[in-house]
This record gives sequence, structure tokens and C-alpha cells, in this order.
Amino acid sequence: MKSDAWKKRMAWALCAAWMGLIFLMSAMPGDVSGEQSGTVTRLLIHSVTLLLGEETAQAMPSQALELLVRKAAHMAEYAVLWLLFERALRLSGARRPRLWALMLSAAYAGTDEFHQRFIPGRGPSPMDVMIDTAGAALACCFHALWHQRGRPHDSTV
Repeated sequence: MKSDAWKKRMAWALCAAWMGLIFLMSAMPGDVSGEQSGTVTRLLIHSVTLLLGEETAQAMPSQALELLVRKAAHMAEYAVLWLLFERALRLSGARRPRLWALMLSAAYAGTDEFHQRFIPGRGPSPMDVMIDTAGAALACCFHALWHQRGRPHDSTV
């Protein structure tokens, strides 16, 4: 059986590892990052072609779809970061780990955008900080809903 101290260290190590992955993805020059999201967009359009037909796939605006893919990736990576922070904080005995996890996620989103200021073809975007934070907030909301399911509701509230 793993000790609580070991679980706590591993939880924080996972936070650091995920933050490192975000940092590495943000360190990619703009053209490389764009190529990655373009590849995902092409795969998505190909999948729509197979499932719904060529006419439907051609009707999809590819630039808007690529923007959606990029922003969904932002939200997903910060949703995962929130989950990792929440677990590490909870295991560490923090009061209000959900709120602290959200604040840490938002703070890291800000530092990530600042970091992009120094990357060729990229730049800081306050909108991306908001999108990243929205991903963390959605994870927080889903987490709260998941943990409240099955509990009796107080009809007096």
C-alpha cells in the first residue's frame, strides 16, 4: 500500500509534468503549432466525409473548424491541469481545493501566454487566458456535478 506522502508527491509530480507538456507545446513556433492543428482539422474533415458524405464535409468552413480545434485543445489541456491540481491540493489537505486549483490553472494560463511572447510566430493573447481558464472552470463544474450525483437534494434551498 502506498503511503500518503508518496501519493502526494506523485500528484504534484503529475502537475509539474503536465505543466511541462503545456510549456513545450507553447514553445513551438507558430507555423509548427498551426501545422499540428491543421492536421487534426484535416483528420476531422476526413472523418466527416466518411461518416456523412463529401457534400457535408465540403460545406464545413475549414478555417473556423481549425480555430475551434485550437481553442478546444486549449480548454482540454487546462481541464486536465485543473483535475491534476485539484487532486494534488486535496491530497495535501488544502482547504477549498477546487477554488485553489482554478486559481492556479488561471495563473499558469497567464504565465503560458507571457511565455509565448518570446516564441517566433506566436504572441500573448488575453483571450487564450480566458479560454484556458474556462476549460479549467468547466472541469471544476463537471467535477462538482459528478461528486454530487446520487446525493439527496435539499428541497429547502
